Amino acid sequence: MTTAGNVTEHHNREHVLGAVLWVPISLFLIGAFAIFHASGFRHVAIDWNGYGTICAVLLAGYLVARGFRIRFIQAFLNGWLQNLIVAIAATMLTYAAATVGRPLVDDQLLRADQLMGYDWMVFAAFFASSDLMVRIVTESYQSVFYLPSVVILCLAVKGDIATLEKFILAAIISLIITIAVFAVLPATTAWTHLGLSDTEVASFRTLPRSSEGWIDELIRIREGSLRSLHNFHGRGLIAFPSFHCVAALLLIWASWNVRWLRIPMALANLCMLVSTPLIGGHYLVDLIGGAVVTVVSVIIAKQLHAWMLSWAAAFQRAAWLQPSASRIEAAVRRQRVSAIPRRPAPRPVRPAQRPRSRI
Repeated sequence: MTTAGNVTEHHNREHVLGAVLWVPISLFLIGAFAIFHASGFRHVAIDWNGYGTICAVLLAGYLVARGFRIRFIQAFLNGWLQNLIVAIAATMLTYAAATVGRPLVDDQLLRADQLMGYDWMVFAAFFASSDLMVRIVTESYQSVFYLPSVVILCLAVKGDIATLEKFILAAIISLIITIAVFAVLPATTAWTHLGLSDTEVASFRTLPRSSEGWIDELIRIREGSLRSLHNFHGRGLIAFPSFHCVAALLLIWASWNVRWLRIPMALANLCMLVSTPLIGGHYLVDLIGGAVVTVVSVIIAKQLHAWMLSWAAAFQRAAWLQPSASRIEAAVRRQRVSAIPRRPAPRPVRPAQRPRSRI
């Protein structure tokens, strides 16, 4: 007997990619590693023990969940690992893009902000006046590291694996677009472009200083003096378009199917958007660029997911129709057996009828 739960589960399975999603993720990782190596970075110190421990814990948890058939844990661990691999590949691509050495476009971005009436000094001074607001924007900016895990877990618990897969695809596409634009249109911050000292910048409390952090790394990579990365954990080097903006909007979009998660996730990511010009040192136009990238990425991700589903279904049908070796052997045996001449079966002998006696 078919129950409603079985019908829903079968319907969900028909609209998910499953292991097929690992194909674009693997290609993204391989391509990022090749480009990163070709860009000239050497002596990169990576915490292999840390990554090995993470992979071992994930594998153990996945096997336990599979043994007990806890599907939402399997989906969560699978999605979390995919998100981690995409983040690692994007970090390598970002550092490789920084070596392109195109002219900085800070002057154009600053003028665009001024045309919109945005004054970064007024905005930063407003938040610097309150310890509570400084703490809120700092924590909100860092939430980009754990909010994806929350969304992945909630989608896994709900069983909305299709949305989870589209979220991963949209992340890959948006990262490719963002990093490509960054390679052509690199930038730093308004105060770095204007030549403000670290002492002046420090008075705003939330702004990154030009002599340290990602700004310092970007400048040294562009100069060619930084090609050995010790204690490499990766920093966000991209100003335009803002990937923090992209991540915030993607998280809101992906969590929208979970009703009880809509408002909390929207509020959390709106706080992240507000903190992006401060903690991230972005121009306002960086956020507009990030919004455009998000819309394009979601549209492409939906189309790509549908195309991959149809391709996977066609491949499965072809594999099912194509006879395997064992089926061919069985057909050959049946043909050989049918070719052996058979003797006609003897007709049954009817007993002779005794004549009826007449009285």
